[in-house]
Amino acid sequence: MPLSLYQTVKSAITVRQVGEMYGMKLDRHGMVCCPFHSDNHPSMKLNDTYYYCFGCGANGDAIDLTAKLFDLTPRQAAEKLVSDFGLDPDKPPANAIALPPPKRGLTDEQWADIAYCLRVLTDY
Repeated sequence: MPLSLYQTVKSAITVRQVGEMYGMKLDRHGMVCCPFHSDNHPSMKLNDTYYYCFGCGANGDAIDLTAKLFDLTPRQAAEKLVSDFGLDPDKPPANAIALPPPKRGLTDEQWADIAYCLRVLTDY
């Protein structure tokens, strides 16, 4: 099953990569001057999965950052990232993050163990 456009972007591009691609100068702590307000000292933190500005409160992921920088819709921002980073939206990227397997419900044996523990606890 092919990944959606958003999944393709989020699994292949970090917020730091977006910042660097669009000219933000990161310091050694991953901080930049916020482009969304008048900022003389770095107040925006660029992590791998999100950004946050301690000055104006701007925050989001790689798609949100691109959308806000270029005044685009999220869809347009995702398409811009796919184009600018040379991604193929129909093929998962080589460095895609493996998603954890879906959580399964508890087995009958686990429910029995929980019931036993609760009985012991209430009798105590």
